[in-house]
Amino acid sequence: MSTQTNITHSDTFTIGWIVLLFISVMATLNHLMLPAYGDDVGLAIGWTGYSAYAIVILAIPFRRGERWAWYSIWILVLGFAAPILFIRDEGIAIVYLILAGAMSLCLLLTRPAFFQKGT
Repeated sequence: MSTQTNITHSDTFTIGWIVLLFISVMATLNHLMLPAYGDDVGLAIGWTGYSAYAIVILAIPFRRGERWAWYSIWILVLGFAAPILFIRDEGIAIVYLILAGAMSLCLLLTRPAFFQKGT
C-alpha cells in the first residue's frame, strides 16, 4: 500500500523533474511519428506507450515523492540506453544514449527529495 508523502520541492528537484517530463513528452510525440519515417506501426505503438507511461508516472507519483516512482523511471533510462546495442543507425542510437545520460543526471538531481534522512 502506498502512502502519500509530502516532499519539499527544491530548485534542483523542480529542474530535474521538468527536464524528465519534457524529454518524455517529446519522446512520445516523436514516437507517434515513427510510421511517417517508414518504421513499423507496432514499433511506434510500443515506444509511444512506453514514453506515455513515463509521463503518467512523472506527472503524478513522481511529483508526490513516492520512492517506487523514482526507481521505475530508471527503467525508462535503460530503455533509452538500450538502442545503442540494437539499432544499426548510429546517429539515432547516439541521440537515445545522450537522452539517457541527461535523464540519469536529472534523476540524480531529484534523488535527495526521495531519500531524505528520517523518511
